[in-house]
Amino acid sequence: MKTITLELDFLIGPIVKNVYSVSRNKLVTGVDVIDNSHSINELNDKISSLYSSFYDFDSGDESCRFNIKLAKEHKDELLRLINDLLLMLQNVNDGTFEIVNNINLDW
Repeated sequence: MKTITLELDFLIGPIVKNVYSVSRNKLVTGVDVIDNSHSINELNDKISSLYSSFYDFDSGDESCRFNIKLAKEHKDELLRLINDLLLMLQNVNDGTFEIVNNINLDW
């Protein structure tokens, strides 16, 4: 059984894609029902963009930092989107994968 891990990081996730597809020329999950779902991938990208928007870039010595104040302002929206994604994944789960949710929003 394949494990689908959910994590949040800058420009990555929440669905961790760790299989390189030569035919698609990109990283995928290796689970066709997820990789072929436009709605799941669209929501995944939306969550990734929102979470990544919480990072500030400074022209000084710091490359980037997490803006906790901004993240807290959008926490409810982010949580709603993550719950929607979890529901979508559960609805398409045909028993070939398990979901491990490593998302922590304790800021």
